[in-house]
Amino acid sequence: MSEVKRRSLFVTLFGVLGVAWFGLHAFEYVHARYDGLSTMVPLAPPLGLPELFQLMPHWASIALTVTIWLGLLGSFLLLLGDRASVIVLSLTVVTALVTGVWAGLAFVQGAAAIGNINPVFFGLGQAAVTVGIWLYARTAKRYGTL
Repeated sequence: MSEVKRRSLFVTLFGVLGVAWFGLHAFEYVHARYDGLSTMVPLAPPLGLPELFQLMPHWASIALTVTIWLGLLGSFLLLLGDRASVIVLSLTVVTALVTGVWAGLAFVQGAAAIGNINPVFFGLGQAAVTVGIWLYARTAKRYGTL
């Protein structure tokens, strides 16, 4: 007989937090990358990611792209209670740390705020939120609440 454990409220809370965080960035990413989209669908004005992508080197841009989309997938899997979320979020942590390295380099080079976005806070914020969600998912999997 298998034992069914009750779903933790925190799994739902962290899943919703992750989906909201990465969902906002995914929306902003699509808005930043596809200019023709705004002619088809009325969109809110961008928060500043188009200018940030122009500043970033290609390796950092790729890392940020992977962080956003893997983070959204991992958070959605966490919301569903899937244990695979830990693996997906682990990969997201690696790419978020690469984005954090870019933020550190931007700070050393003296990059100022671009529009409404400070590159240092943006890069390190992405890394911090990603690591926090991953640590919770890993702990929840270890204790069997995921």
